[in-house]
Amino acid sequence: MEYVRPKAGDIYLADLPLENIFINELMPGADGDYVKVYLLARLYAEIGRALPDSQMAKELGISENVIAEAWDYWEGLGAVKKKYLDEGGKLGFSVEFVNLKEMMYGSGEAAATPPDPEEIHPTGMFGSDAARKLMEALEKELGRTLSSSEMRTVIGWIEDLGATPEVVLKAVSYCAEKGKVNFKYIGKVVSEWVAKGFRTAATVDDYLDENDQRHVRQRRVLKALGLSRNPTEAESALMDAWFDELGFNMDKVLEACSRTTGISNPNIKYVDSTLRNWKQEAAGTGEAESEARPAVTMAVLKDYYEYLRNKAERDAAKRRSKIYREIPKVEAIDNRIKELGILLTRAMLQGSGQEETKYNEEIERLYEDRAILLTDNNYDMDYTDVKYLCDRCNDTGIGEMGENCTFCMSQRIAEAEEWQKQRRKDAKE
Repeated sequence: MEYVRPKAGDIYLADLPLENIFINELMPGADGDYVKVYLLARLYAEIGRALPDSQMAKELGISENVIAEAWDYWEGLGAVKKKYLDEGGKLGFSVEFVNLKEMMYGSGEAAATPPDPEEIHPTGMFGSDAARKLMEALEKELGRTLSSSEMRTVIGWIEDLGATPEVVLKAVSYCAEKGKVNFKYIGKVVSEWVAKGFRTAATVDDYLDENDQRHVRQRRVLKALGLSRNPTEAESALMDAWFDELGFNMDKVLEACSRTTGISNPNIKYVDSTLRNWKQEAAGTGEAESEARPAVTMAVLKDYYEYLRNKAERDAAKRRSKIYREIPKVEAIDNRIKELGILLTRAMLQGSGQEETKYNEEIERLYEDRAILLTDNNYDMDYTDVKYLCDRCNDTGIGEMGENCTFCMSQRIAEAEEWQKQRRKDAKE
């Protein structure tokens, strides 16, 4: 039996499937006219129609020379292949669009499962099927496509730090559960686990069971009540609320636990009632509750940290735009570095050491040229970088292993209180 899929009779009614890799990786650094050429040609390729350069030039309002430059550019990135119609290339060429996923990861089918850490030596995995498996597993865990710079970062964790693929995947999963998907943060976790000698997910799980902050403080409370068992799900929720919602510190919670010595059956609910009564009494008297709770809730503090991060990134974008206006060559260098980053990632994944060295050397030269341009124009070399208030946690409030950042938390709490007051004032106005 034959099955026929209807095709749109009008070109404007057709749909164009486009890989996210093109949007995320290839498009941002490309000239706008080159993007137009690629997209229009992809549309005609999808419906199986030819498109002469003269017609494309007319439709896009560009010259045929720009079209030729565009195909040179996309071929250089590996996004297309030119197929010449004659041996000398005098009769022109046709364009074959490359599967961008295969371009980045290599060809072949494989399930999105992590490679066996015992099967692959860290320095020999790239250019193999295992590399693609790992990247696909990470993308599945994060729910998005990895950028080329993120892929290079993963490669660095394995080649430079000596992390196993299994530990890398576990670190990404662990951080994603906490809502911390910044690769600098994940890298700190990977580095910490490698330093502790972890090679498998099982050893990481054992470590987390013993050292997770919530787990430790819950066991401490149960011990204070004379209980040697694990908490129930409901008890865990109550104990978490004492610290996260009510804002009590451990000393205050243990004080409430000590009040159970006079009852026959010490339990979590009795402690919960004691702590909630204390909070209501403090609220009724208008006391500051300096020992009982922070000046702001954890939810507000989290929002304030997010505000700081967004502000730092916006400020960096403004500084970058200023530099691009005043020193256009810096923008050209940044765009070239993005292009090389994509090529470097592909070379790493395909195990091409010679190409990898060549791209790294050019990137290094470009960064040197960029620094010279900035300093010659009286700007610091890091002028366009994102500058967080706290370089320990990058304004997340979370340390390397998920604990509160001891370097900035107190100051941020005080700032968040004023920030919250200002927000309420602005909302009323």
